Amino acid sequence: LDGHRTRSRGLLHCDLAALPGAHITAGCWSPSIPACGTRHWSQVQKINGTQIGSYFGGELCGVDMNQDGETELLLIGAPLFYGEQRGGRVFIYQKKKLEFEMVSELQGDPGYPLGQFGATIAALTDINGDGLMDVAVGAPLEEQGAVYIFNGRNSGLSSRPSQRIAGSQMFSGIHWFGRSIHGVKDLGGDGLADVAVGAEGQVIVLRSRPVVDVITVISFSPAEIPVHEVECSYSASHKKKEGVNITVCFQLKSLIRKFQGPLVANLTYILQLDGHRTRSRGLFPGGKPELTGNTLVTPAKSCMNFWFHFPVCIQDLISPINVSLNFSLWEEEGTQRNQSDLQPILRPAPHSETKEIPFEKNCGEDKKCEANLELSSADRPTVLRLTPSASLTVGWTLNNSGEDAYWVQLNLSFPRGLSFRKVKVLKPHSQMPASCEELPEESRLLPRTLLCNVSSPIFKAGSSVGIQVMFNTLLNSSWEDFVELHATVNCENEDPLLLEDNSATTSIPVLYPINVLIKDQENSTLYVSFTPKGPKIHQVQHIYQVRIQPSVHDHNMPTLEALVGVPQPHSEGPITHQWHVQMVSAARRRGLPRPVGELPCLPGVLFHCPFVFSQEILVHVTGTVELVGEIEASTMFSLCSSLSISFNSSKHFHLYGSNASMAQVLMKVDVVYEKEMLYLYVLSGIGGLLLLLLIFAALYKVGTSGRNGHCQDWGMPFGRSQGEDHCVQGALEPEKVSTYLLFLQIRLLRS
Repeated sequence: LDGHRTRSRGLLHCDLAALPGAHITAGCWSPSIPACGTRHWSQVQKINGTQIGSYFGGELCGVDMNQDGETELLLIGAPLFYGEQRGGRVFIYQKKKLEFEMVSELQGDPGYPLGQFGATIAALTDINGDGLMDVAVGAPLEEQGAVYIFNGRNSGLSSRPSQRIAGSQMFSGIHWFGRSIHGVKDLGGDGLADVAVGAEGQVIVLRSRPVVDVITVISFSPAEIPVHEVECSYSASHKKKEGVNITVCFQLKSLIRKFQGPLVANLTYILQLDGHRTRSRGLFPGGKPELTGNTLVTPAKSCMNFWFHFPVCIQDLISPINVSLNFSLWEEEGTQRNQSDLQPILRPAPHSETKEIPFEKNCGEDKKCEANLELSSADRPTVLRLTPSASLTVGWTLNNSGEDAYWVQLNLSFPRGLSFRKVKVLKPHSQMPASCEELPEESRLLPRTLLCNVSSPIFKAGSSVGIQVMFNTLLNSSWEDFVELHATVNCENEDPLLLEDNSATTSIPVLYPINVLIKDQENSTLYVSFTPKGPKIHQVQHIYQVRIQPSVHDHNMPTLEALVGVPQPHSEGPITHQWHVQMVSAARRRGLPRPVGELPCLPGVLFHCPFVFSQEILVHVTGTVELVGEIEASTMFSLCSSLSISFNSSKHFHLYGSNASMAQVLMKVDVVYEKEMLYLYVLSGIGGLLLLLLIFAALYKVGTSGRNGHCQDWGMPFGRSQGEDHCVQGALEPEKVSTYLLFLQIRLLRS
């Protein structure tokens, strides 16, 4: 029988006896000794193994976890246990009153079915500095052998090893590493427990390393981020941004109280801003939200300073900026160390620190912001004209008469015929971010809903901003006479008693399009002329073509009325005119005042001709223009007619403007005065004869003067010989007289 004994303080001292491969028998004895000096044993508990041949009980180990002198755990090894590709198992029993109850089990790495995990079990002095005993378990047949270290915890032992030491890590040629273990003595005299591990023909002493903790302190300057540096309205023209200074301090602390050696460690760190966000709100120099570095840490406090700034236009100004610090100890490979220089290791715990930098709040002394929002519709009147590319712009004014408001949202319900296009914040707050998202439809019968964020996200106290929401219209939609949009604004920090003025309803008239095109025909009369000998009466006509283009809103087509304007019947000198409209039997006639301005033509009589919807209509305007008197002078004047389409303008509109549904025909009337010309012809003939007689008399006198030797210059092209400077003597020749007469006649005709 292979027996293992453990003792504990108290009234009872218990001995444990194991029979490997079968079961364990536990016996307790009393310190009182009978007179005969004999001890009486009695069995108080029997623990059976679960697998035959597992060598259950081949190794026993009692563990005083908190080192108070009481055995809390009993570890039973079964090195030949097989399961899940693992060879060997250690069962953990916890003492409850006078018996042990199984609470968990330990096992080695998979892939070693013959590893004999649990062949040796040894309780170790606290090696990680948590104040609890640790346990080493040997597996001598896992390759060259291995030792597992399990750390203690308040509820027992950790089920996962903190370290696996393989025999191959020691040196080559080693066998059966871990066949025996002892880890209580301090062999180096540095205050750290060392572990002696037996192998085939060898004993290896493993030194434990000092376990340390790194104390970190993170502070900021300023303690709160000024909002004016990060809001969207902050432009580059302002003073230089100050940013935030971060101070990070490190201090090394040994968790092994008895450790006597020096503590120096190389620490690597990662400092990150808003690491949980896709887009960080802080940036270190170089434009990155993360910094890495190395530093030397000792038990003396050492600090480093960092600085970061903010990107342009931060939207979230409510939740603080997260600053996270992650660190670890590192040692360069190949570093030579002497026997007394031990590299410390960090305790097995999260090695990080997280701090938050809040944004400053304009909330008064109580640091509690109470907003008071007010929403009103814009004063600008508007209508919805249902054109093929119709759009609608609706405006609201948002005021905050309270303190800063957080996450202001505009909830807008609108009819199904509208489709959201974009939202716009009006100047001077045009840089304030605004975004809208259409919510999923709950029912096709209910209005659609739009949710808009209209702050950054702080809407400052005393602020006022104009918001415009633009919509497109959807084809084939049904419309009422008015479009109603209901808007409600809310935020996270407004008193429910102040919500009465947070809603506004806008009602916009809907105008249906009418596409009317009017064109005057080419065969309309544009010119008439009157002369004393010409026709006295002219029949004229003005023809108009009215086309109404169909549309998707024809079911809302109103009653149409053609307004035909003709000249006022009256006399224009000797000219009179009368006008008629082809639909005159169904028309109402109304006189118009005579024009007093300088307009070229204005109808004087207006005919109201209602008609039903039709795609094409011809309107004939006929007139009689008559010459009733004598023409005393020439004159020209204009007579015109016009045609326009009228309808109820409070519900409909001209699709392409009123000019497209209006036409005019302008007719010129020319009155020509002709004088009597016979007596003029007679008088002209008599005058011509008298002139010829005078010419002959003058020529005769000229000829007489020549014979008497007198020379006079008559301004003729003859009378002097070419190249001579004296008069020609004698009478004129007949050919020259004829030429002279012809010359005078031509001059007379020209005059």
